[in-house]
Amino acid sequence: MTVTQRLVFLLRRQAHLSRKEFQDYWWDHHAPLVASRAAVLGISRYQQAHVVAHVAPEGADEFDGIAELWFDGPAPTGTRETMFRAGAQLLDDERNFIDLARSPIFMGEEQVLLEGPQDGLRVTMVMGAVAGVGREAYQRYWLEGHGPAVLAHNDVWNLRHYVQVHAPANADTHRLAVERGAPPAPFGIAEAWYGADAPAVDEAQADAVRAELFAVDAPFIDYGTSIAFQSRVQVVVDRS
Repeated sequence: MTVTQRLVFLLRRQAHLSRKEFQDYWWDHHAPLVASRAAVLGISRYQQAHVVAHVAPEGADEFDGIAELWFDGPAPTGTRETMFRAGAQLLDDERNFIDLARSPIFMGEEQVLLEGPQDGLRVTMVMGAVAGVGREAYQRYWLEGHGPAVLAHNDVWNLRHYVQVHAPANADTHRLAVERGAPPAPFGIAEAWYGADAPAVDEAQADAVRAELFAVDAPFIDYGTSIAFQSRVQVVVDRS
């Protein structure tokens, strides 16, 4: 299993913007700003996941995208002062289009449970937890119980690539979250790629397996608050 660190920024747009307006600004204006500061900040990879369809649950407060950044490549070229200035400039621009008070951010531990092609649309689930379940117990079950159970039925799902990103215990006190007045981070997000040419799922079989899985997950995962959506991933920076 491959484990690395990834910055996850779950984005909701400001109220005066449509999703298209938000995504256009994010791609056309904000992306070049990040790219121009990637070396200074030590960003090895930066990608945007643009939401194209909300999946579940009905009536949820939908997300509009995810900004994802890795820092495991070349060391930052900036001094402490220039890095601080670059970060402040990016935050100033975020205030133009992101509803920061509704957009969680965390530096998570990326765990690849199934490695394969990452083409076509990606399904992301922002994980909801049953009230009273602690982070450590939840993440252990999610990784060691739920993940293997999903992959045991991959003849049903036809997954090509499957990743869990676990948020740390200090996610809400991280400098980036505090600067943005961010809401509490989820315990993590799950990502599934099916591939552009994935065979059709047998819905009757999938429903039966899904019901079985939901019953086992019930003490830990709250699917009523787990927000799922499809997105198109667009790479902005790749220095890895």
